[in-house]
Amino acid sequence: MSLGLLTTRGLRASWGATLTLGVVALLAALVLSAAPRAVAGVHARQLAFETDGAAVVDRDVSSESAQIPGSHPGMVAFEVHDVDPATTPPDAPDWAAYLERLEAVRAEQPLPLRDVLGAADFQVSTDDAVRVAPAEGSDLRSVSVFLRAAPRVQEHVEVVEGRWPQAAPVRTLSFPEGGGQPDVIPGQPVEMAVSRATAMTLGWEVGQVHPRLVLEEEPLRLVGVFDLADPDDPYWAHSPTVGDAYVLDDLNQGKLATAVAYVDPAMIAPVSLRGATTTVWYPVDAGGVRAGEATTLLAQLRGFTTTAYTVDEEDAFDPFVVRPASGLVAILDRIVAQRSGVDAILSVLAAGPLGATVAVLALGARLVVERRRPALALLRARGASGAQLRGLMAAEGLVVGGVASALGFGAGLLLVAGPAGGTEVLLAAGAGLAPAVALALASSPRGLRERRSDLSPRSRSRLRWVAEVLVHAGAVVSTWLLLQRGVVSGTAGAAGAAEGVDPLLAIAPLLLSLSATLLAVRAYPWLALAVERALAPRRDLVPFLGAARATRDPAGGPVPALALVLAVSVAATSGVLYATVSGGVSREAWSAVGADLRVSGPIVGAEEVAALAGIDGVAAVTAVTDLGALPLRVGLAGQRVDVVGVDALALAEVQQGIDGVPPDLARLAEQGAELRVVASPGTGVDVGLPGVQLAGPGGSAPVEVVTLARDLPGISASRAFVLVDSARAEELTGATGRARTALVALGPGADPVQVTAAVHELLPSALVEDPAQRAAAILASPVSSGLASAFLVAVALAALLCGAAVVMTLMLAGPARARLLAVLQTLGLSGRQSRGLVGWEIGPWTVVALVVGALLGAVVPRVVLAAVDVTALTAGDAQPDARFDPLLLAGVAGGFVVVVLLAAAVAAALGRRGEISAQLRIGEER
Repeated sequence: MSLGLLTTRGLRASWGATLTLGVVALLAALVLSAAPRAVAGVHARQLAFETDGAAVVDRDVSSESAQIPGSHPGMVAFEVHDVDPATTPPDAPDWAAYLERLEAVRAEQPLPLRDVLGAADFQVSTDDAVRVAPAEGSDLRSVSVFLRAAPRVQEHVEVVEGRWPQAAPVRTLSFPEGGGQPDVIPGQPVEMAVSRATAMTLGWEVGQVHPRLVLEEEPLRLVGVFDLADPDDPYWAHSPTVGDAYVLDDLNQGKLATAVAYVDPAMIAPVSLRGATTTVWYPVDAGGVRAGEATTLLAQLRGFTTTAYTVDEEDAFDPFVVRPASGLVAILDRIVAQRSGVDAILSVLAAGPLGATVAVLALGARLVVERRRPALALLRARGASGAQLRGLMAAEGLVVGGVASALGFGAGLLLVAGPAGGTEVLLAAGAGLAPAVALALASSPRGLRERRSDLSPRSRSRLRWVAEVLVHAGAVVSTWLLLQRGVVSGTAGAAGAAEGVDPLLAIAPLLLSLSATLLAVRAYPWLALAVERALAPRRDLVPFLGAARATRDPAGGPVPALALVLAVSVAATSGVLYATVSGGVSREAWSAVGADLRVSGPIVGAEEVAALAGIDGVAAVTAVTDLGALPLRVGLAGQRVDVVGVDALALAEVQQGIDGVPPDLARLAEQGAELRVVASPGTGVDVGLPGVQLAGPGGSAPVEVVTLARDLPGISASRAFVLVDSARAEELTGATGRARTALVALGPGADPVQVTAAVHELLPSALVEDPAQRAAAILASPVSSGLASAFLVAVALAALLCGAAVVMTLMLAGPARARLLAVLQTLGLSGRQSRGLVGWEIGPWTVVALVVGALLGAVVPRVVLAAVDVTALTAGDAQPDARFDPLLLAGVAGGFVVVVLLAAAVAAALGRRGEISAQLRIGEER
């Protein structure tokens, strides 16, 4: 009989078990083909999210120089032959050539940096503003105008009145032929253009001449008014004050206006007598960067921003040099750190389902071989060799696995769009080969004979002992190496492993799980024997018989234990890591905001604080006042420190229960000769240090340091600061200041949204921050939401594999159970007792999985956090501690039990055997 015919008949005779192997292979191929693209997509979206969310001036590559391309600030025109300086304007600089040279610098950069950088642009602005008299009838006290020229500005504006400025003759010097003092030939007014909003704010009209307050310089003439073609154009991020004049309402000086006006490029050098600044920038668009290119882009950008480029080589005396800089370096640093943390966590999560999948495949292969046992035994008896039996079963697995992996790979392509790389193809092919390998290994001729496991609880296999010792040693060594290496973060983590995956971090948790499972499997027979002996005196049959069968012939052997333990471990680890990351984000948000609400922006005086406290739902308010930098002395030595003033009693109430709040805040308001403070370590003082003095405008006061704190939740402070009670500081030192921040505590049941709306009605220009919204914004980022999805997928896979392991385990024990129940039911065994016996088949392994899996769920996250820096995911500086959410873990345990019960019900439905008489006719139990 041919191999193909035997395979076909085998599939027809018992297709259910083989189909189960195919489903596992399909699921594995789907996950292995879709997961790499899904993770790459998350990283790519996070890169775009971070760069798009950053300020344009932070992400663009820019350079500032005190030179003006094509000319030099402070130069004046000199009289030359055949030129009348009184009517001849300066020559326009050749800025197009500079743009070409800047483009050549960009073209020299490698990919992907070259594609990330856009076309270069630049602008030149005077360092000092031109002061002009305010327009008649204006309420402005002072008007200052910065003059600016840019080669491409006219592409971004629409002139709505007048025309664009042109060059005009400038002040020149005429030297007599015989020598002597030069004659000064005055120039004409400098033409300029401003935005319509600026003209309205300043009260200017086209055609008006505005004399400078420095009478020796030419006046300014407004010749054009324009609108921004697109106010949201990133071009204007480098000129934020062009759209409208900035007006500062100073209580002492009145309203002070500052505006920007454009002049012709030929005029920027003559009007820059006190210097000018040229800003060059390359717009950055990282939307097309693939996830795997982030590290390369970071290295290229670092090289680009640490190199000086000469773009005016013709001027050997004073060449124009560009020194690029960009906040994109810090952004990419954070992205690479996030990627390193995410990949490390995902590698830990992937190891568990991978091991459980192998265990389920082994169970499935044993189930198939069990179904084929009579046929295989007959073939063996008729002379078939072991290699032929393995080849027959491998062919069956190859047929099913090949079709399943192709379907799974296709489903993965539909589920996660994007090109599939060679790695995904190889992984899917490996999933297709797995059933063939599992069936070949399970088809050993020795495995065709049934043996009792209770006759010798201790294994005599030397190979098994060696393998177990190697697993235990590998778990200890890998974990020790991981802990000795310490926390790896950022580019160090990404550079230390191919494609961001750390093999040591991936293998250590898996080896820990295997080691714990093997120890449990070794202890299980002894525990089962002890339970059996303890239940022997009981009169009811089911407990003793169930314990005896668990000892004599545990369903599936140790393989189900491995699958169940890994499944529970993955689910528990996912829950702990999710709670840790989300809890870390929440703590960092509260630390940044410092209260239920943080109000900042406008001046928050006593009246504003009282109004805020009167809002319905507000329980307490304290203003945060900047008292300036004051001398803090210890004897004759000392330094200036930033002094932050608060209402200490109100702050203690506002920040009650917030992590990181300095203790004994209320003590700052205590009366006495000393000024009690909370100091940072950067001040150089300590608790109990005598002779500390804080000097203020009204005198010095002795200082008592209540406690030290590195940070103040919700309060921005430098490395060297002291926190004081505002009233006590003013009383003892005369220090006063203005508050621009208020921390607000809400009462029970208050709605933050409604309170925020009320705050905006009271202070329209205020920025109101809510820690919950801040945390939600961080968790909504692609990398955080993707990690949360990964946790859910890992738990779902663990549940599926757990259910499959239970079903296969019970189906493996099905024939023997059916024969036993047929005999016992003829003796009066009830249906409830029959279900109890079934529960004993899987119940002990379930308990083992819950106990060992829970222990691993507590240990593995600690190992991960000891080796992986997740601060980039929590948006903080401190590594969070493992957080165990009781409700979440209870849900994991309850879900595991539900999955086991459902799987047992499915196995019971699949394993029904018809009438009792049919089982009794099968014959004597082998």
